[in-house]
Amino acid sequence: MDLRHLLTFQAVIREGSFGAAARALGLAQPTVTLHIQELERELGLALFDRRGRRRLRTEAGELLAARALPILDAWDALFRAAAELRDGRSGLLRIGAIEPAASQNVTPLLARLRQRRPHLRVRLEVSGTGGVSRSVANGELDLGVCSAPPLELGLEFEPLFEEEMALLLPRGHRLAKGRPLKIRDLEGEPLLLTEQGCAYRRTIESALQGSGVQPNFALESGSTATLREAVRRRFGIAVLPRRAVTPAPAGTVLARLAARAPALVVGLVRRRERASPPPALAALETALRGELGHPAREAAAG
Repeated sequence: MDLRHLLTFQAVIREGSFGAAARALGLAQPTVTLHIQELERELGLALFDRRGRRRLRTEAGELLAARALPILDAWDALFRAAAELRDGRSGLLRIGAIEPAASQNVTPLLARLRQRRPHLRVRLEVSGTGGVSRSVANGELDLGVCSAPPLELGLEFEPLFEEEMALLLPRGHRLAKGRPLKIRDLEGEPLLLTEQGCAYRRTIESALQGSGVQPNFALESGSTATLREAVRRRFGIAVLPRRAVTPAPAGTVLARLAARAPALVVGLVRRRERASPPPALAALETALRGELGHPAREAAAG
């Protein structure tokens, strides 16, 4: 049974005559007649009483209307949903990001995007660079916002900005003097760092090693909130992304590192062989470049 024939049948019911249906569909009246005749031939029953100018449905016509029109409504809904998916008004966005970019940048952008496209669904995975990169490589995520992925994953990395590291100290600490500190000032201090394998952890360990500082690791945690609270409890000094601890929590002091502070390059991670992104994902990528690309340009200018 041809869908076009059902659409013609629906138009005849709606318009009340073959001629009116032909005008509504932009068809010649003989074409409308042919569509109805082919439906009747398939069913072996007349669908309309041909007597009089107005086409009244037969019992078979009533049956077809009851069964076929819901199918046409479902087809129309499917067609509209496909159109929304095609132009980016709906669909599922699967994004991964590291902190603080996830909460401070990605989430606000996703909220604004969904206000314009209310049928979008979003899955946001917050993890370290390793977890985000593996999920992108495995096809579980469409896009990652993190540091450079492991080379063996074969992913594409587009740098956007540098996440500067800073020190969070207990208020009243001997180093909380309001002046920029040097990496060497951390010699012997109990350090609170993110977990092993974290890109931020590798960045600060590399800076310590480069300055010849023997680290004194007192606490490691994947939770920034835990590290902030540990500093407040005078557990030690936390080395964290500056944006994650700005403003400094009560009972703590934020200190910059002198000269060029250790920083982590953050950007977009994608599969190299992926097809062109759907419109909603492309819109998000453009927004991320516009927002996150500014710090990179400022750093380059400085």
